[in-house]
Amino acid sequence: MSVCFAAHTAEATGTGGDSHLHWEPRCQRPLPNRAPVTALLPPRLDGPWVSTGCEVRPGPEFLTRSYTFYPNRLFRGYQFYYRDPFCREPAHSLLIKGKVRLRRASWVTRGATEADYQLHKVGIVFHSRRALLDVTRSLNQTWAGQDCAQRLPPARAWLPGALYELLSARAKRDCTEALGFTMHELSLVRTQRRVQLQPRAGPRLVDELYLGDVHTDPVERRHYRPTGYQRPLQSALVSLGPWKGGH
Repeated sequence: MSVCFAAHTAEATGTGGDSHLHWEPRCQRPLPNRAPVTALLPPRLDGPWVSTGCEVRPGPEFLTRSYTFYPNRLFRGYQFYYRDPFCREPAHSLLIKGKVRLRRASWVTRGATEADYQLHKVGIVFHSRRALLDVTRSLNQTWAGQDCAQRLPPARAWLPGALYELLSARAKRDCTEALGFTMHELSLVRTQRRVQLQPRAGPRLVDELYLGDVHTDPVERRHYRPTGYQRPLQSALVSLGPWKGGH
């Protein structure tokens, strides 16, 4: 079945020199049950987006994500890491702040939009002494990471809820590379609206956010630019209501 997500785009420069996206009308493709999926073009990022379940990344890493995007292009993100594939044993959490700007339709991934992002701050919270020791051990494996490891407290000084800075754009400090952390997933964006079937209730409309995939090799993540997607996040705003059919 052909996928109808193509949309003609052009960049126009306004009087202020800002670049704007121009898209053709929405494009839909039918699901097997004839319920439509609608690509929202350009992507509508504003608002909170959350994982719908435990996610698995190469490593393996087990995590859930919660991202909020604001009208001024700023965003705040949380990544919650766990020890188990059911996301029941918290290890550590990352708090991420930055800015994202949509650019143009992707020439590689149909239906996606390319974006630029900047990280302003990244902090880490340890949920156990064991998690602190694990991250410290990981940092000590590289020459660059050893200096970062010294900025973390010793295990005996661990405090629940304490936030330790890994990256600060203002202070020009960055320990995220030593941990193999990137937010390149923000460089490829897609939002869509679809009908979600519910076993004990009628179908409802939901908005989904697809972000770029993550390289399987942690060493390559710093240079990899996504061409596919991760498991989608779902809008945490109030439900759009029941689906009544039609467009």
